[in-house]
Amino acid sequence: MSAHDFDKETEKEQTLFYSLCCREDRQKLTREIPMTFNDFLRISCILFHMDFTFYETHLNELFPEFYQQKEHMLTRHHDILLEYPDYYEDECFEEKIRIWLTEFCDQITDKSMQTDCRKRLKIDFKHNGKPFIL
Repeated sequence: MSAHDFDKETEKEQTLFYSLCCREDRQKLTREIPMTFNDFLRISCILFHMDFTFYETHLNELFPEFYQQKEHMLTRHHDILLEYPDYYEDECFEEKIRIWLTEFCDQITDKSMQTDCRKRLKIDFKHNGKPFIL
């Protein structure tokens, strides 16, 4: 893929993400207000699950300090998982991700786009009345 095509795809995903995310996240992404490492992880997670790989890559380039922290964290998690296979389950990582994705969908004001986002993220609301990831 050429750099021009990569930039076009990145811009397309960024525009769509900006139309879906809250104002505060847009301000963080444009550095109008500070972003925390937890914000970076949450937004990266949403982008990953939305399959916005071009914009996720761009985000890593925009915030290299957080990207390096994330890579270090994932390496550490890999090492932990070798000795403690239930680490993610015991630390409720799936629940944290589910909450991030659900909150992201819930803040979308356009109900049609909210429904589409839930479908894309495979969030269902039929399991004991609580949202869960399919």
